[in-house]
Amino acid sequence: MKKRLGPSDRLYPMPCPLVVGGTAGESDLLAVAWIGIAAGTPPSVSMALRDSRRTLELIRESGEFTVNIPPVSMAPEVDYCGITSGRTTDKWAATGLTPEPGAVVATPIVAECPYNMECRVTAMHDIGHYTLVVGEVVETHADEHVLDESGEKVDVGLLDPLVYIAGSREYRGLGPVVAQAFSVGRTVGPEVAE
Repeated sequence: MKKRLGPSDRLYPMPCPLVVGGTAGESDLLAVAWIGIAAGTPPSVSMALRDSRRTLELIRESGEFTVNIPPVSMAPEVDYCGITSGRTTDKWAATGLTPEPGAVVATPIVAECPYNMECRVTAMHDIGHYTLVVGEVVETHADEHVLDESGEKVDVGLLDPLVYIAGSREYRGLGPVVAQAFSVGRTVGPEVAE
């Protein structure tokens, strides 16, 4: 029997990237769990940021941001960027993280994160005390050590992305591969048309 829990903001697990707003001259980074892919054509991300965040102000000013995927080993730095205000603290200096110039946008990427997405804002929508930001992905970067044998795709096992578990307030990594998508479902019922 299922127990009703009421409305919730919890989806398990949630990615936990560092989002950077601003430019090389002034930027701030923030841990964001309410983020995901919004569209494939054009490739776009959407995220909800609390209106009080300095990073959101910088994104509004520049119209650009970067999404940086940290490995599990960066949990302390990611958590610090989520619990510390960019209005009173230089998070780059405090964490020792390195802002690196983007290739397409003026907003820096985080050098220590092995996967990075450069984005341009395409829409913003206010929802309560949050702003939903949608951005088109205009470039991606991956450290060579997280690419598969072909050198063309990210190997998520090598990336070892940090994820957030809402409710229990835990950071975790991903588990092992359990099945191949677009294949394992063929074992369930009648033949699936291509």
